[in-house]
Amino acid sequence: MANKNTLYNKLVNESTIDILPTDNPLRYSFKLKLVIIVTTVLIITLFFSLHFEDKMYASSDFKLLNGYVWQNPTLTADFSYPIFKSSNLVNQEISKAKEQTLISFVQDKTVIDEADKQIQETLRLLSEPNQKSELSDLGLSDKTLKPFFELPQNQREREIAKLNRTITDFIKDIYSNGFINLNLDKVKNNEISVQESPNEEIILKKINLVDKNIFAEKAEKYFRSKLPSITKVIAIEFLQKINNPNLIFSKELTDKHIELAEKSVSKTIGFVKQGDVIVRKGEVLNDNTILKIKSYEASRFLTSDNIIGFSYYIGSLAHSMLAMAILFIYLGVIRKRIMKDNIQVLILCLILISTAALSWLSIEVESQFPIEYLIPLPAFSMLVAIVFDSRSAFIATVAMSQVLAGIRGNDYTIALTMMFSGMLAAYTVRDIQNRTQMFQSVFFIFIGLTVPVLIFAAERSTDSITIIKTTSVTLLASVVAPLITFGLLFIIERLTNISSDLRIKEFDKLDHPLLLKMAETAPGTYQHTMGVAMLAERCAREIGANPLLAKVGAYFHDIGKMTKPEYFTENQIGIDNKHDLMSPKKSVKLIIDHVSDGIELGRQYKLPQRILDFIPMHHGTSLIKHFYAKSLEEAQGEPINENEFRYIGPKPNSKESAIMMICDFAEAISRLESRTINEIEQIIAGNIQERIADGQFDECNITIEELSKIKLLIAKNLLGMTHKRVNYKTIPKQ
Repeated sequence: MANKNTLYNKLVNESTIDILPTDNPLRYSFKLKLVIIVTTVLIITLFFSLHFEDKMYASSDFKLLNGYVWQNPTLTADFSYPIFKSSNLVNQEISKAKEQTLISFVQDKTVIDEADKQIQETLRLLSEPNQKSELSDLGLSDKTLKPFFELPQNQREREIAKLNRTITDFIKDIYSNGFINLNLDKVKNNEISVQESPNEEIILKKINLVDKNIFAEKAEKYFRSKLPSITKVIAIEFLQKINNPNLIFSKELTDKHIELAEKSVSKTIGFVKQGDVIVRKGEVLNDNTILKIKSYEASRFLTSDNIIGFSYYIGSLAHSMLAMAILFIYLGVIRKRIMKDNIQVLILCLILISTAALSWLSIEVESQFPIEYLIPLPAFSMLVAIVFDSRSAFIATVAMSQVLAGIRGNDYTIALTMMFSGMLAAYTVRDIQNRTQMFQSVFFIFIGLTVPVLIFAAERSTDSITIIKTTSVTLLASVVAPLITFGLLFIIERLTNISSDLRIKEFDKLDHPLLLKMAETAPGTYQHTMGVAMLAERCAREIGANPLLAKVGAYFHDIGKMTKPEYFTENQIGIDNKHDLMSPKKSVKLIIDHVSDGIELGRQYKLPQRILDFIPMHHGTSLIKHFYAKSLEEAQGEPINENEFRYIGPKPNSKESAIMMICDFAEAISRLESRTINEIEQIIAGNIQERIADGQFDECNITIEELSKIKLLIAKNLLGMTHKRVNYKTIPKQ
């Protein structure tokens, strides 16, 4: 029956709501699962393989942390080597050298000669009144020239001579100080470099330079004090025509100077001779000692031919597999339901890959702040706890912390900090009831990040400025974590058929349109539903299952009965049983149809898949005994196909759906006459034994002990529902 192409399977496969239908073969394909896991291992291995030089001195034998006590034997240099600066310091010095590099210009000497020619030509034309047209071509307007040509000739000649001296002096002064073809604001340093010849450069001060804007301002100010108003206007208009820079920006030269500045930065700050003591046992590590140790290991790496080889990459592969095995062994043994589902496996793999990528970025990105604390591992832990469960979140947090530590070069500090904060974060959302509750996790994540930071700071005598920087980053990470979780949860719930308890909680309301419609069209079924929901919730809480899912699943398990309510006993109020006039096969078809009708109706109202599963699973593939027995009576010995009298399935695949199957039958006992608790227990136990013998619980992880607890709890609750009422006396009229 499990492999039968049922109507349920067809409806699920035709669904357009989920990105991958429930019974899509790809979702449970072992080959696809293998591809997902292997790809994840290879990607994480890639991140493990990067920064191998850093890892040479980051093994567990070398705790290179400021303030740590060196517990290993005294380390002596086997060879002479330079002390390399830290990569951060080198990068800072390179950046500073680049910033201090002067931008370069080349000198255009033809500009000065061309300007002198234009000055002389203009002055010649000014001495001849009939040359106004040519003067206008040089940028001089008739309005400017008219007052000048009205002057007497001898006065004009004196003004022309004065104009010649003034303009020539101004141009010579401007070009000698430097007239650049860039906006002066783009010159960041106080000086510029000018190449006058292939082997000669001069330095000019920025304060003396002019650009086109300053050129115009200086000209107006200069001529205002040197010339009368008539010739001042002529000079200013003329210079607007010849304001050509003599210093031209050269990107090629500038880039060359930047490259030289970068190469000039020294990568070392000292030297250690062979036989010198690098660090003594019991010595407190400081920045200088750490640099010596790192330089020693780096030099050993540079002088060896066989440190990085095939074995290194095999080791990196095994390292990543070992970290992932923590999670996947747990899933394979304890959480087979998750391991079976490729979508859920893919989500966990993507979380591991994201952790690896962000861990690598925390090394790559240079920052004065400890950005490794911004890795959103607590957010990922909360996401796993909400989408799956808190135990899986704890194990996933351990696996993510190991991946993080491995990629960052066995960074024990950040690994332990993230593990602690991630577990606290997962714990705070294990019983989450609404989305705003996630923001309460901010406090616990901050505590989880900050307490280890302060502990390690005290152990290493870290300075107060570093502590303040780190706690500022942890505060930011704590605030952002719930937002990341909420965003990722929204994406997962919209792109897959996975629904968190937060999503299920949205349907935990009796004013849902489907329930209101059921109360109106099938009141008997509605009352039955409310009773089952109450029992299912209590049973789930009793055995540690999900009470919210059990209750909400019960609300909608019989919605298919709304299409033909009169064919179900609980709704046959004041009317005869319609099945008395029908053949057993036809009756069975009508009853079985309520399952497929319920699935179709649930999909119309966009019920999550976790709720839809309760519709077929609360009957599983069980036998409809009443009509099967009736058919046997009518057949009078003729063979009857039992499968025609079974529900379409599938069987319950979770504790909650198994509880639903038991409570659906047990609630009907409350309709019978009052019985003792022993009688009720016997009826429930008999029904459970029938279900076990029929294999209905074969696909869920419910235990015999849990079934026994469910039996006792239901019996106690039904005893209260079926007790006899006292026949109260009436007061006589007299």
